[in-house]
Amino acid sequence: MTSLDVARGCQLVAHRRRLIVEPPRVVPDGGVLFRRSWSLGVPTRPGVYLIHDLRGILYVGRADQLRRRFEEHYLDSHNPALRTAIRTAVGQLMFSWVLVAAPEQFELERDLIRSFRPLCNVQHNSVPTEACT
Repeated sequence: MTSLDVARGCQLVAHRRRLIVEPPRVVPDGGVLFRRSWSLGVPTRPGVYLIHDLRGILYVGRADQLRRRFEEHYLDSHNPALRTAIRTAVGQLMFSWVLVAAPEQFELERDLIRSFRPLCNVQHNSVPTEACT
């Protein structure tokens, strides 16, 4: 194990601790099982969405039409990591959303990615983390 691996491990521990003590202030407006027939329960309005299962938040994204984005991810996500996570769901796979229009969409998506560090979001790799204390 390299010193870089140790530093990343420390950062992850610090991040998890912070997530427990200071959770993001977000309340979803709704959510459905991530199954094709459930897409009718997803609004066609704009918002930020989360795809999650027992592993936690897998992906955070934004869409002008949430239902269309649900169907796009369900049929064939553009994200290879998310495609794999969807195929290998642990427990019930869920699609939750917060109804919000631009420009608030961008801010909320960014904040949720920074807070949760979803496993399948590429952007979270560029989020700076503090060093181990």
